[in-house]
Amino acid sequence: MRRPMFRGGGISRLGGVLNASLEEMGLRHKVMEFQVVARWPEVVGSNIAGASMADKIRDGVLYVCCKSSTWANELSFHKEHIMKKLNDSAGKKIVTDIRFTSRGYRKVAQARKDQGSSVLRGLDKIEVGENASRLAEKVASVAAAPELAAKIQKAVLTSKRLEIVKNGD
Repeated sequence: MRRPMFRGGGISRLGGVLNASLEEMGLRHKVMEFQVVARWPEVVGSNIAGASMADKIRDGVLYVCCKSSTWANELSFHKEHIMKKLNDSAGKKIVTDIRFTSRGYRKVAQARKDQGSSVLRGLDKIEVGENASRLAEKVASVAAAPELAAKIQKAVLTSKRLEIVKNGD
């Protein structure tokens, strides 16, 4: 009889398999970059998050849109402290610089709002290839519950599809 996966380190094993799979797919660093962008509000606090929005990260440079040039200027004085907090939250040096701008804040906010619905709707139609499909099945096979295995497989394939969209492949 199989033990439930939540006992005896099953979750730890699953985490290890997921980390290894992300590493194998070359997505681990990208996932950490996305986490930094997603954690912006949590790391900087509600006051700053209400006046700024982490837009993207490229080659270690985090681009942040601010409501006004005053906010962009003020935050630039705190750049080193913010970078340290972001990197500490990631557990690794991901952010090497931050660029604050007041241009495009509304555009970024609207794009974020629209992106959630439009990108994800057509995501399942993107072909990921046989290797990614096999890898997703392999990663999901460690789950004891079929429902969990299906969710893991979907998550791995969604991650690969998002990478394809981002890279324009």
